[in-house]
Amino acid sequence: MSASASTGPGCAVRAPRTGATVAGFLVRRAAGLVVVLLALSVVTFALAQLAPGDPARAVAVDRIGDAATAADIEAVRAELGLDGPVAEQYLRFLGNALTGDLGQSYRTGQPVTSELAGRVPVTLGLASLGGGLGVALGLALGLASVRARGRFVRGVLRTVGLTASAVPPFWLGYLLVLYLALTLGLVPTGGMAGPSTWLLPMVVLALPLAGVLSRVVAVTVADALAAPHIRAAVARGASPRRILLREALPNAAGPVLTVAGFTVAGLLVGTVIVEQIFGWPGVGDYFAQAVAARDLPALQGGVAYFGFAIVAANAAADALHGLVDPRVRSVR
Repeated sequence: MSASASTGPGCAVRAPRTGATVAGFLVRRAAGLVVVLLALSVVTFALAQLAPGDPARAVAVDRIGDAATAADIEAVRAELGLDGPVAEQYLRFLGNALTGDLGQSYRTGQPVTSELAGRVPVTLGLASLGGGLGVALGLALGLASVRARGRFVRGVLRTVGLTASAVPPFWLGYLLVLYLALTLGLVPTGGMAGPSTWLLPMVVLALPLAGVLSRVVAVTVADALAAPHIRAAVARGASPRRILLREALPNAAGPVLTVAGFTVAGLLVGTVIVEQIFGWPGVGDYFAQAVAARDLPALQGGVAYFGFAIVAANAAADALHGLVDPRVRSVR
């Protein structure tokens, strides 16, 4: 068969190469990522400027005490670079951020970049393990709901998924600490002393994600099983397991990837809560301390980290969806 498709006498339109289509799709996704990150930097800086209070006064009082004078405050303001126009401050912030310099923490006096570097592996490890567990549980629960025989069993599995997705992480965390750690003594209450200390934080992060994904998997796989080619495979005598794993599940991968990308935001926000509950020295704990101390460089650094992680995860899920489903590449 010819690689070109005729559209009329003497006319032929060559089909685009798949490699070029994929490359163009990925370039468009990367360009969109840059635009979103730039917009995020503007919003982050603007919110920091609109926050109530005077950072220069807070730093002066922290250094000198209540005896800090107006001259002391102005000197600190000039030292921190807060005495220039807002546009100039933003351009300086953006230029420094592009080189990896997020400024110095008002609270500790240390570079924000180096402080985040020591905490990012903790949060990424927790989010990765919790997210992986959530995806595994969501797939298992969703597939079990599809294969369940009987309306009662399907109803129970659906209720479990809805409940898991609706439980607030802070309430679930305190509940698990109360019963599993304090009452039964099965796991430590917090800290990072060993593998046993990872269990509760992972579960708290995984259950909401598992609840959301289980419903998406159940619906998309059920729709895929109703497709004509699936009925043809059943008529040919293919086993239910092969049909489910080889035919229906790959067709449901696109929507699952999209929803998984959207839930990354909730997963990362959950790390802030989890690290506070279980005493983990991650980015979430650093961000919470920056908010409490009105530490604007640390606050901007935390927001930049979470924003980049969320946008990058959504872009990766979007790109994977496009690679899995060629129809997505044709419309984006």
